[in-house]
Amino acid sequence: MNRLGQITAVIAFFPLMSYGQTLQEQLADAPNISFEEWRDMTAGQTVVYEIDGNIYAYEAYRRGTNKVTIEVEGVVCEEGTWYMQGTTFCFNWPGNAPNCFNHKRLGDDIYVVGVVDGVETDDIQKVIEIAPIPVACGPALFSALQPEETP
Repeated sequence: MNRLGQITAVIAFFPLMSYGQTLQEQLADAPNISFEEWRDMTAGQTVVYEIDGNIYAYEAYRRGTNKVTIEVEGVVCEEGTWYMQGTTFCFNWPGNAPNCFNHKRLGDDIYVVGVVDGVETDDIQKVIEIAPIPVACGPALFSALQPEETP
């Protein structure tokens, strides 16, 4: 095989190597997104996460603050704060221990990987959208239009 053929064979082999790796293994080597980049991407925006192809949560970042609102699976809705612990993003939600994650870029995709005691876990969420979608905790606005029950 000539030199060009050898180089072509090696290049063709590289994509096969990544197919043999699990997503978790690929993300272990993926670069973390910096604080500045994440802040710039999310300020005044809502991040939409999915797990296994299903929308998991909407997380709205308030511009100029460290405050967030999260709606999980249309059931849980909480107001919290976020901060950096080294290169890891941590979130404080009322009544819970901090939840920490690494935000990673894998090709054109962004993933969020859970971190416990400084070690990445198999808790992986994919960011499917960052957009100005409103998220608010509390009763739906149309509930104010419902007639009151009389005793």
